[in-house]
Amino acid sequence: MNDNRYILVIADDSNEMEIALEYACARSKKTSRKIIIATFIEPLDVLTTQGVTEIMKNEARDTAELLLQKAASHVKDKTGEMPTLAIREGETITELKKLIEEEKNINVLVLAANSDPKNKDSNTIINSLLSQEITNMRIPIMIVPGNFSKDHIALIS
Repeated sequence: MNDNRYILVIADDSNEMEIALEYACARSKKTSRKIIIATFIEPLDVLTTQGVTEIMKNEARDTAELLLQKAASHVKDKTGEMPTLAIREGETITELKKLIEEEKNINVLVLAANSDPKNKDSNTIINSLLSQEITNMRIPIMIVPGNFSKDHIALIS
């Protein structure tokens, strides 16, 4: 990376990703910060043959690349700038922390929280960061409520 300051957003298949991206784009336009979008490929936890494992890894990479392409297109449409993209393989929190430490120009992480109390499987990154890792982070974490509309984000950013 260069001397630009970056807003980091995580690309995943959650509904909240679009809210985080929307907020990051609004902040990027107001602060002239660039955006970096990262996605993480978790290690496979299956016992199978080498060939099947390779197929599963390739499928995971293809899915990650599609997530990044979708997110990058959104950022380009909103800001006019192409974001920096990163795919990391390994446990999400570990790789997220490594990315933040390696890329010194990242100065904020933007996440969006799930607003559906019935969905207990979401917010795992937020929960992990706030319960175990918050004191180990060198940057602030901005959590945007997942029920924010695009109009509300434009109003507050």
